[in-house]
Amino acid sequence: MNHEERRRTLMSQHRELRVLVANVRAAALEVLESASDDSVALRNLIGELRSEMEKHLAAEEALLGPVLARIDAWGPVRLDLMRAEHAHQRAVLAVLRSDRAGALSPSVLSRRVLGLLDDILADMDAEDRDLLDARVLRDDLIQLDASDA
Repeated sequence: MNHEERRRTLMSQHRELRVLVANVRAAALEVLESASDDSVALRNLIGELRSEMEKHLAAEEALLGPVLARIDAWGPVRLDLMRAEHAHQRAVLAVLRSDRAGALSPSVLSRRVLGLLDDILADMDAEDRDLLDARVLRDDLIQLDASDA
């Protein structure tokens, strides 16, 4: 797989995840606005988000890990930051799906979910800009201007 195929694959996954994040956000806001004790739909969506995020994070690590480590002088730093952010997202999603999280009130759960969604969106925006940008992940060997990459 070349770098352009990596970029297209991961950016497509980001687009799909943004749709799921919007659905989860809508469910969390509905729970908050209704002050309802019914968070079953939100909890189900959290499970779906966790499953899809696990697949995506694994794909990013498989497709970008070997490349980032040697792509340029900043590659190892980019790789370390990606791994740290992935570990954080996995940990928070695991907690939100745990039995202990089931004891949280729906409003507390919703607020925690909204915070995580903000983190996920910020991370995807940063990845699009810092990892998947054509100036960083490129197939040609000659880089004419890397001053802003």
